[in-house]
Amino acid sequence: MYTENPIPETGKKLSRRNFFKLLSGVFAGFIVVTLGIPMFESIVGTIKKKKQRIFSKLTSVSSIPNDQPVNLPFVMTEEDAFIKNIQPENVWAIKNPEGEATVFSPICTHLGCRYQWREDQKLFVCPCHHSVFDKNGNVISGPAPRPLDTLPTKTKNNYLYVLWERFKPGISNKEII
Repeated sequence: MYTENPIPETGKKLSRRNFFKLLSGVFAGFIVVTLGIPMFESIVGTIKKKKQRIFSKLTSVSSIPNDQPVNLPFVMTEEDAFIKNIQPENVWAIKNPEGEATVFSPICTHLGCRYQWREDQKLFVCPCHHSVFDKNGNVISGPAPRPLDTLPTKTKNNYLYVLWERFKPGISNKEII
Protein backbone atom coordinates (compact mmCIF):
# COMPACT_ATOMS: atom_id res chain seq x y z
CA MET A 1 0.00 0.00 0.00
CA TYR A 2 1.34 3.44 -1.04
CA THR A 3 1.16 6.42 1.35
CA GLU A 4 2.45 9.96 1.04
CA ASN A 5 5.50 10.86 3.07
CA PRO A 6 4.55 12.97 6.05
CA ILE A 7 6.41 16.22 6.87
CA PRO A 8 8.52 15.31 9.89
CA GLU A 9 7.82 18.44 11.99
CA THR A 10 4.04 18.53 11.74
CA GLY A 11 3.14 14.99 10.92
CA LYS A 12 0.79 16.28 8.15
CA LYS A 13 0.80 14.88 4.67
CA LEU A 14 2.04 17.16 1.90
CA SER A 15 -0.60 17.25 -0.81
CA ARG A 16 0.15 18.23 -4.36
CA ARG A 17 -1.67 21.55 -3.88
CA ASN A 18 0.29 22.38 -0.71
CA PHE A 19 3.54 21.40 -2.43
CA PHE A 20 2.88 23.94 -5.22
CA LYS A 21 1.90 26.61 -2.67
CA LEU A 22 5.16 25.99 -0.83
CA LEU A 23 7.13 25.98 -4.09
CA SER A 24 5.56 29.25 -5.28
CA GLY A 25 6.20 30.85 -1.85
CA VAL A 26 9.88 29.83 -1.99
CA PHE A 27 10.12 31.12 -5.56
CA ALA A 28 8.46 34.45 -4.63
CA GLY A 29 10.79 34.81 -1.64
CA PHE A 30 13.79 34.18 -3.89
CA ILE A 31 12.61 36.90 -6.31
CA VAL A 32 12.00 39.39 -3.48
CA VAL A 33 15.49 38.80 -2.05
CA THR A 34 17.16 38.84 -5.49
CA LEU A 35 15.54 42.14 -6.51
CA GLY A 36 15.12 43.69 -3.06
CA ILE A 37 18.74 43.64 -1.88
CA PRO A 38 20.16 45.58 -4.86
CA MET A 39 17.27 48.05 -4.71
CA PHE A 40 17.78 48.57 -0.97
CA GLU A 41 21.54 49.00 -1.45
CA SER A 42 21.03 51.53 -4.24
CA ILE A 43 18.75 53.63 -2.04
CA VAL A 44 20.84 53.40 1.12
CA GLY A 45 24.15 53.44 -0.77
CA THR A 46 23.49 56.81 -2.40
CA ILE A 47 22.71 58.29 0.99
CA LYS A 48 25.89 56.94 2.56
CA LYS A 49 28.15 57.33 -0.48
CA LYS A 50 30.57 60.19 -0.27
CA LYS A 51 31.53 61.94 -3.45
CA GLN A 52 34.76 60.56 -4.75
CA ARG A 53 37.51 63.13 -4.35
CA ILE A 54 39.65 63.30 -7.47
CA PHE A 55 42.69 65.55 -7.61
CA SER A 56 43.35 67.07 -11.03
CA LYS A 57 46.85 67.63 -12.40
CA LEU A 58 47.68 71.31 -12.91
CA THR A 59 51.31 71.90 -13.80
CA SER A 60 54.83 71.45 -12.50
CA VAL A 61 55.52 73.52 -9.40
CA SER A 62 58.73 74.86 -10.95
CA SER A 63 56.76 76.40 -13.86
CA ILE A 64 54.80 78.69 -11.52
CA PRO A 65 56.63 82.02 -11.11
CA ASN A 66 57.42 83.24 -7.59
CA ASP A 67 55.09 85.86 -6.13
CA GLN A 68 53.13 86.19 -9.39
CA PRO A 69 49.56 84.82 -9.77
CA VAL A 70 49.05 82.60 -12.79
CA ASN A 71 45.79 81.32 -14.26
CA LEU A 72 45.98 77.54 -14.72
CA PRO A 73 43.42 75.69 -16.85
CA PHE A 74 42.81 72.00 -16.18
CA VAL A 75 40.31 69.27 -16.91
CA MET A 76 38.13 68.25 -13.97
CA THR A 77 36.75 64.72 -13.84
CA GLU A 78 33.73 63.75 -11.74
CA GLU A 79 32.52 60.18 -11.43
CA ASP A 80 29.01 59.27 -10.37
CA ALA A 81 28.44 55.52 -10.51
CA PHE A 82 29.32 54.62 -14.10
CA ILE A 83 28.92 58.17 -15.49
CA LYS A 84 32.13 60.13 -16.01
CA ASN A 85 31.79 63.90 -16.42
CA ILE A 86 34.77 65.78 -17.85
CA GLN A 87 34.68 69.56 -17.62
CA PRO A 88 37.28 72.28 -18.24
CA GLU A 89 38.00 74.59 -15.30
CA ASN A 90 40.67 77.03 -14.22
CA VAL A 91 42.25 78.17 -10.97
CA TRP A 92 44.65 80.88 -9.86
CA ALA A 93 47.94 79.76 -8.32
CA ILE A 94 50.71 81.73 -6.64
CA LYS A 95 54.00 80.40 -5.33
CA ASN A 96 55.64 81.96 -2.28
CA PRO A 97 59.43 82.44 -2.04
CA GLU A 98 59.74 79.14 -0.10
CA GLY A 99 58.36 77.30 -3.15
CA GLU A 100 54.92 76.41 -1.73
CA ALA A 101 51.96 77.03 -4.03
CA THR A 102 48.56 78.33 -2.96
CA VAL A 103 45.65 77.67 -5.29
CA PHE A 104 42.59 79.93 -5.31
CA SER A 105 39.14 79.16 -6.65
CA PRO A 106 38.43 81.52 -9.58
CA ILE A 107 34.99 82.34 -8.16
CA CYS A 108 34.41 85.53 -6.18
CA THR A 109 33.16 85.01 -2.63
CA HIS A 110 30.51 87.72 -3.00
CA LEU A 111 28.06 86.41 -5.62
CA GLY A 112 30.00 83.81 -7.58
CA CYS A 113 31.34 85.83 -10.52
CA ARG A 114 34.77 85.04 -11.93
CA TYR A 115 37.43 87.58 -11.02
CA GLN A 116 40.57 88.50 -12.95
CA TRP A 117 44.15 89.46 -12.08
CA ARG A 118 44.99 93.07 -12.93
CA GLU A 119 48.72 93.14 -13.52
CA ASP A 120 48.88 96.96 -13.56
CA GLN A 121 47.26 97.17 -10.10
CA LYS A 122 48.69 93.89 -8.72
CA LEU A 123 45.18 92.99 -7.51
CA PHE A 124 42.41 90.49 -8.18
CA VAL A 125 39.28 92.42 -9.26
CA CYS A 126 35.77 91.08 -9.64
CA PRO A 127 33.94 92.82 -12.51
CA CYS A 128 30.43 92.23 -11.13
CA HIS A 129 30.44 94.29 -7.92
CA HIS A 130 34.06 95.46 -7.79
CA SER A 131 35.34 93.37 -4.93
CA VAL A 132 39.11 93.74 -4.78
CA PHE A 133 41.58 91.20 -3.33
CA ASP A 134 45.35 91.28 -2.89
CA LYS A 135 47.64 88.58 -4.32
CA ASN A 136 47.23 86.55 -1.11
CA GLY A 137 43.44 86.53 -1.49
CA ASN A 138 42.66 89.03 1.29
CA VAL A 139 39.75 91.44 0.78
CA ILE A 140 40.95 94.99 0.04
CA SER A 141 37.55 96.53 -0.73
CA GLY A 142 34.07 95.74 -1.95
CA PRO A 143 31.14 93.69 -0.78
CA ALA A 144 33.00 90.33 -0.64
CA PRO A 145 32.26 88.77 2.78
CA ARG A 146 35.47 86.68 3.02
CA PRO A 147 38.89 86.26 1.38
CA LEU A 148 39.30 84.25 -1.82
CA ASP A 149 38.65 80.55 -1.30
CA THR A 150 41.72 78.34 -1.33
CA LEU A 151 41.50 74.83 -2.76
CA PRO A 152 43.11 71.66 -1.38
CA THR A 153 46.35 70.79 -3.17
CA LYS A 154 48.99 68.12 -3.14
CA THR A 155 52.38 67.87 -4.79
CA LYS A 156 53.68 64.67 -6.30
CA ASN A 157 56.86 64.31 -8.38
CA ASN A 158 57.13 68.13 -8.65
CA TYR A 159 53.60 68.35 -10.10
CA LEU A 160 50.83 70.33 -8.46
CA TYR A 161 47.40 68.70 -8.13
CA VAL A 162 44.19 70.45 -7.07
CA LEU A 163 40.89 69.22 -5.68
CA TRP A 164 38.08 71.23 -7.27
CA GLU A 165 35.45 72.37 -4.79
CA ARG A 166 32.66 74.96 -4.96
CA PHE A 167 31.77 77.13 -2.01
CA LYS A 168 28.61 79.02 -1.08
CA PRO A 169 28.96 82.66 -2.13
CA GLY A 170 27.74 85.60 -0.09
CA ILE A 171 28.40 84.20 3.40
CA SER A 172 31.26 85.00 5.78
CA ASN A 173 32.33 81.39 6.40
CA LYS A 174 33.64 78.94 3.82
CA GLU A 175 31.02 76.20 3.20
CA ILE A 176 31.30 73.56 0.48
CA ILE A 177 28.28 73.33 -1.81
